[in-house]
Amino acid sequence: MLTLKEYHMEKIPEMEWSKFKFFDWIPTVIRLQSVKDEDWQVIRKSMLKTDLEFKYGILEKWLARNNYSKKSKVQTQNYMQALRRSGLIK
Repeated sequence: MLTLKEYHMEKIPEMEWSKFKFFDWIPTVIRLQSVKDEDWQVIRKSMLKTDLEFKYGILEKWLARNNYSKKSKVQTQNYMQALRRSGLIK
């Protein structure tokens, strides 16, 4: 498992996963277009086998890098919801 230290990231004091919830409902077409984005897939795959702190930091950076665009919000919210469905977060 990759750690924050290996990626030269600081420890995140408290992870508030709810900060990645932007929409009550996302139309399927928009969600599918957003999550199939090639750049997003590279980021998503980079988070495989990493700890939650790393994932959290990457999601924050992705949003900032994309100026909190609607597309990046859909991507991060969908990822957060997948973590929730898998039982990794509440």
